[in-house]
Amino acid sequence: MLKLALGYSMSSFFFGLFGVDWEAVDEKIEKLYPAVSSISIDELAQEGQSASRPIVIDVREPAEFAVSHLSAAKNLETSVDIAARFLDKQAPIVVYCSVGYRSAAVAAELELMGYSNVRNLHRSIFEWAEKGYQLRSANGVAGKIHPYNFAWGRIG
Repeated sequence: MLKLALGYSMSSFFFGLFGVDWEAVDEKIEKLYPAVSSISIDELAQEGQSASRPIVIDVREPAEFAVSHLSAAKNLETSVDIAARFLDKQAPIVVYCSVGYRSAAVAAELELMGYSNVRNLHRSIFEWAEKGYQLRSANGVAGKIHPYNFAWGRIG
């Protein structure tokens, strides 16, 4: 019963916080992280083909990353993890998560740490998959995404 109540409470919290549509998520991210630059899915796909492609970092939990991720992505959950791995504060970095909320927070933290070329992937892996771009897993091509939680799984 407690599990059910906690699950319901968390879902209610996320529904109340973001709603279940992209506009609500976008507004919340813009309100909380107005200084964070973003990059569109199509722009990242194009930049990924260039010689100066950005470092792509998936800030989701390892279990989410294991289900699917962008092919070039490294899985580093926090700004501290990223800073320890990538010392060049001018290097182009793109962070993403499920919908862009967690990655916007990490991008803001990186900027506070002095990173000057960080962008958040707008609508993140959900829109990447929705647009038909390839996802990977340890087993090769992936056909699904970890939804993070019930509310995120209902965005559409």
